[in-house]
Amino acid sequence: MVKLWQAAEMATRQTLVQAKAGVLLEEIEHLSAHGKVIERYFRLSTLRPNQPRVLTCEDDAEEAFFIEVMASLADPVVSKMIN
Repeated sequence: MVKLWQAAEMATRQTLVQAKAGVLLEEIEHLSAHGKVIERYFRLSTLRPNQPRVLTCEDDAEEAFFIEVMASLADPVVSKMIN
């Protein structure tokens, strides 16, 4: 799923990379007026009480996603929320 927002001169494209066990990994791209990517990063969010994390490296983001999925599945409160 891709969302596109535009504010003033810069648009933001938000793409869902992976989702599992209440954990979301999204790619965020800030675009110039001509559609060129100015900035790119990954946001990891979860149902656990952690704040969303921002990572710049895709490999690190995917590794953090899998670690957070395992932690969420082991958390009894989150397990009840996703079932």
